[in-house]
Amino acid sequence: MSPCGVSYHVSCFRVGPPFSTRLRRGGGLAFPNIQYWGTFICELCTVRAVIGRELNRPSDFDLLGLERMRIIDMANAWASGTHHQYQSKLKAIRAFELKHAFPILHNAVLQRPPSTTDIPLMWLHESYSLRPSSRRSTDNFTVSLGTVRQLRSAASQFLGWEMMISAPLTTYIDQQQRVLSQPCRATDNYSFSLFSKGMSGRLGTDSQPATALLFRHVLFMDQFFAANYKAAMAPSGQRRWALAGLANALFWLGWLRSSETFNLMYSDVDVVPPSDGPLHDLPPGIGMILCRLLPQTKTNRTSTADVVLAYSTLSGISLGSWCRRVSLSTFGTPQWPSHATPIFVDNDGSPWTSYSFRHLYVYPCLTQLQRTGDAYLRPFQGEENSIPSKFYSLHMYRRGGRSQASRGGTHGSIIFKKASPRQVYEHGRWRLRRSSQAIDIQYDQWTYADRIAISLFSL
Repeated sequence: MSPCGVSYHVSCFRVGPPFSTRLRRGGGLAFPNIQYWGTFICELCTVRAVIGRELNRPSDFDLLGLERMRIIDMANAWASGTHHQYQSKLKAIRAFELKHAFPILHNAVLQRPPSTTDIPLMWLHESYSLRPSSRRSTDNFTVSLGTVRQLRSAASQFLGWEMMISAPLTTYIDQQQRVLSQPCRATDNYSFSLFSKGMSGRLGTDSQPATALLFRHVLFMDQFFAANYKAAMAPSGQRRWALAGLANALFWLGWLRSSETFNLMYSDVDVVPPSDGPLHDLPPGIGMILCRLLPQTKTNRTSTADVVLAYSTLSGISLGSWCRRVSLSTFGTPQWPSHATPIFVDNDGSPWTSYSFRHLYVYPCLTQLQRTGDAYLRPFQGEENSIPSKFYSLHMYRRGGRSQASRGGTHGSIIFKKASPRQVYEHGRWRLRRSSQAIDIQYDQWTYADRIAISLFSL
């Protein structure tokens, strides 16, 4: 199949009806009026290459018109002003090539015109665009681009599936929704992406978080654990209730995750009694508890996190008193130890877990409150709507504490101060990427007095 040898004057390469345009003066229906261009392949050579034979059927000549329109559409992907600007630059490049007798811009050397699958797909688009619109009242209006583009999406679905079937371990979809073929992990391939997307549509992606605790629930547990601590005769019994009270206060005041709390060592916690508060630039009579958490946070594996909490809150929860009780019942001294041993372990050495804390301490207290007529807890009855099914995670403390601090309010004679969004963000240890943070937040440096304010006044 030899080249046809056809040459066109640039102003003659245009189309007419049935093709139409919304642009003035027939814009988009002619090849740009330019002098310098890359390799040009006429419509006849391209059609012959794609169908693999000479044109000898009446319908073949329709393909010539579709191919000419395709070439014009592709050339008009650049605005006319852009073409005008680039022509002067291309002229300078060609002049430089001529002066120094060597090429800079090389034209493609082809054995035959391109005949890939994308060309007949574009012909299909051009043909479909000639259909009259059923939604436009004005005569001679064809379908919109949005309608035509659905062909591309449909073909993309088919081709992506075929790529996945023929090469499942080397086909994947990137963040721009492009299906690419290269070696990748099994969990990254296109079939796994389709599987996950289909399953998420069937099962949904919205999770039901644990129901938030209210302050009165936490206060009841604090008082209940304190009463049992005082009633216990043996140090082992006292220690059990002291650890329960400490965990209850830490979860409510610190918004800690279960792993952060139950992995704490004694050396991770510093207790500053109110008498020593002024040594740390705190107001007289104000102490604090400083917790150093795991070597990394959940969202940023390279940074450490610490939590600064009030020794005692204005609402009556005293984290410092629970630290004192744990030390007394464990070591026989109120002085908080500094050695690296776990805090939350039973007398037999078994570690505390979220499950054990909820089932041994939280659920019995909430059930007792429910029996006394707590309106918030009254609806939670039955297997599917029970207290364990609604308060299924210690995230109930984090949700409840965050909500309490954000809204403020009162509880009897207690007046909670509403925390500012900055205080909530800082106390919750939510860290966005640095580029996503406002510049004023990036340079915040909170003092100890600033950081204990939310637990002191709002919780």
